[in-house]
Amino acid sequence: MDRFGGVLVAAGKSSRMVDFKPLLPFGNSTIALHIVRMLKYLGVSPIVVVTGYRAEELEEHLKQENLLFVRNEDYENTDMFSSVKIGIRAIADLCDRVMIMPIDVPAILVETIKNEMNIDAPMIRTVCYGHPGHPIIIRSDIALDICQYEGEGGLRGAMENSSYSLTEMEVDDAGVYRDVDTKEEYHDLVNWHYARGCGHPIYPQVKVILKGNESFFGPGVCTLLEYIDQTGSIQQACSMMNMSYSKGRKMLKGLEKELGYSVVERWAGGVGGGGATVTTQGKNLINNYTKFLDEVDQTTQEIFQKYFGKGLE
Repeated sequence: MDRFGGVLVAAGKSSRMVDFKPLLPFGNSTIALHIVRMLKYLGVSPIVVVTGYRAEELEEHLKQENLLFVRNEDYENTDMFSSVKIGIRAIADLCDRVMIMPIDVPAILVETIKNEMNIDAPMIRTVCYGHPGHPIIIRSDIALDICQYEGEGGLRGAMENSSYSLTEMEVDDAGVYRDVDTKEEYHDLVNWHYARGCGHPIYPQVKVILKGNESFFGPGVCTLLEYIDQTGSIQQACSMMNMSYSKGRKMLKGLEKELGYSVVERWAGGVGGGGATVTTQGKNLINNYTKFLDEVDQTTQEIFQKYFGKGLE
């Protein structure tokens, strides 16, 4: 029975994705852990993760999974195929066949990979609706030969220009080609994966309210002040929030009562009509609250990773 080794490529930095893709929530853990545990479930061993951008963070996240780590120190100046070569050379002598996949295709079904592993061919890749997909499985000796390729097209070019036959396995699993290069693609993939009955990632949600004698400042009041600052009108600000003018005035009155000072200056109508402006103290309140929220969100994510980053089970 063939021994399957895995090469997971996670070295690059996505210019279109602000968040670190491997640690985004997926399944009941993260993208990286989801893929690693799926391959381990299928008996793939050893698994090498090729790291680069934020390498220490990813290696720490996966340190309990009994993996090999190799780094592409020049990830900023090299393409994905360079990382693939590093991974292949790390495990080719330890297995009969090498399974290669990037870290950003987490929605592949277990059954898809299992079926591909049962095909006896020199090189195999999945294809869905005409889209070439992952994982790619290559016999270890051929994988080492492919590492010598210096032409165009990366791994795909190396396989298609190889003297060995390439078997394409047709699958009805769009997860083989759907990746997460942008936030929009990530959210679309999560919703699509959920719609086919595969669960939804779990996120922490924290609402920050400032309280004196009474609760007086939160996201709603902050937005009201921001709109007043933009429009110069309490009435227009309330309208933008689909809120009655009387409710908006009540919120401002409660805010100023708790603070003990004015956050909005108002003036009555005249030739130019009435209006309102946010005071310097009010603008400082908006600014500090917004920065506070950013730090709370960052700290919340860190704590969430500490307790739930390895999964909810």
